[in-house]
Amino acid sequence: MNTKSVFVALLGLFLSVGAYAQHQPGVYKVKPKRSPEERAAHHAQLKEKLARMSPAEREAFKKAHHDKRQARLNAMTPEQRARFTERHADGKRSRS
Repeated sequence: MNTKSVFVALLGLFLSVGAYAQHQPGVYKVKPKRSPEERAAHHAQLKEKLARMSPAEREAFKKAHHDKRQARLNAMTPEQRARFTERHADGKRSRS
């Protein structure tokens, strides 16, 4: 009986470790790198989209973008936030 309980305990341990070690899909999106031409075209497309919006729609769009960015910042660890603010200190991404 003692051997049986030890066996069951070890089996449970291995199963729980195996379940914990299973690969989880990534949380972050993997975005493809864009060429400078693609980035410029995308930027122009977004500017055009904003220009077509009414002032109220534009304000709502900007507020939603701000809230999404703020939620992402709040979810970061202090180290991640420091790295992010260092890279985006002037409002534009630094080329490093």
